[in-house]
Amino acid sequence: MKLAVENQAKAPTSSRGFHVVVVLALTATAGSLDQITKWIVASVLLPGQSLEVIPGLLNLQLRHNPHGAFGLFANLPEQLRLPVLLALSVLAIFAIVTYSIRALGWSVTISVSLGLILGGALSNLADRAFRGEVLDFIDIYFSQAHWPTFNLADMTITIGSLILVGALIKTWVRQSKIARES
Repeated sequence: MKLAVENQAKAPTSSRGFHVVVVLALTATAGSLDQITKWIVASVLLPGQSLEVIPGLLNLQLRHNPHGAFGLFANLPEQLRLPVLLALSVLAIFAIVTYSIRALGWSVTISVSLGLILGGALSNLADRAFRGEVLDFIDIYFSQAHWPTFNLADMTITIGSLILVGALIKTWVRQSKIARES
């Protein structure tokens, strides 16, 4: 991993300040867009009401999600659910940022992935902190297959995570190749 960090130090966009600005800009953009889309959908639709966007594929449907991703914490007592979800969110954000920067160093790829993950995570965290639940509204289905309703924050978290996993795999492959050649 040391080699990856040394190579990045030679790049013209290697300053920590540049990467912090990229992370903060994407965090603010992703989080703001998520909050704006939730506000628009909540202004237009009643809970459970559906608006067909692409017949047979996509609806907008306002849903309130107090249980966490895929209803994972539905069986947790209500008085514990919110504190547990808030604490887990904060711990996950801290762990992802710390591990990513330590393992991979700063790069545009890492900055973009962290900005997307943080923007979505902080927006959903704000929903939980201020509403006690997350608003979901993107409803994708095909024939009998139906994906759980989600929001823009969930999309940015997923995209950012896929980019991060790709960077981790690329670094691991590169380091393995260097180790074999040594």
